Amino acid sequence: MISTLTSLKNDLVKRAASLKMKKYRQKEGLFLLEGKRAVEEALASHWTLRALFFTRLPEGWERRAEESTLSWYEVPLPVLQKITATEDPQSVAALVEIRQENLDSFAPERGLVLVLDQIRDPGNLGTLIRTADALGAAGVVLLEDTADLYNPKVVRSTMGSLFHLPVCTGVKAGKLEAWCRKNGYALWATALEGAEDVTKLQWPAKTALVLGSEAEGVSPEILAAADQKVKIPMAGQAESLNVAVAGGIVMFEAARSFSS
Repeated sequence: MISTLTSLKNDLVKRAASLKMKKYRQKEGLFLLEGKRAVEEALASHWTLRALFFTRLPEGWERRAEESTLSWYEVPLPVLQKITATEDPQSVAALVEIRQENLDSFAPERGLVLVLDQIRDPGNLGTLIRTADALGAAGVVLLEDTADLYNPKVVRSTMGSLFHLPVCTGVKAGKLEAWCRKNGYALWATALEGAEDVTKLQWPAKTALVLGSEAEGVSPEILAAADQKVKIPMAGQAESLNVAVAGGIVMFEAARSFSS
């Protein structure tokens, strides 16, 4: 069913706009999704949408809107701008129910699990999730003090990959180690000291790889528990790499090792 919303003061518009803040996302159990492709990914992955806003219907969506039990709202551009907080929003946005993935019920039979420790930049977090998806990771685990998965910038940066693989959030370091031991996962961590060249190692079929923030690296507790510390060989003079770039390189090595 399609309705029309024109007022910036409408309660639903204000509620949607409030989801830019974490406390309201937690209160409502909802997050904001922007763009035709992202909405299509969410629908195809059977995530629950609560409402959909559009300034113009994407081509071919007329029948979808007519047959849907979801509430669809045609809105003017200023309303969509308020909801999304972007000057040039894409023509479609949606309210989506947050999913809580439980680490205790997450037990892939094999493959790479990407673990992110104190990655606070939303763009880096989203890019790492997208890269993990592209390279066939079994899932992602976000440790405490990592950026909120449902931050709009994170969601945008995943480019739909958020809907393709499980992401467990708010996990304590000690719980991660216990999970690895219980499920037979080798715990690997990136490090500068006491680390081996990642290009020269054979990865275990079940590996949890931990990446830390650029400022602080992987936490001491994780490093102390790690079965293997790895580093990227660098021939140039740069002291470090952006964490999303470094993560892509290391995950590519993992994928290459798994396929050999």
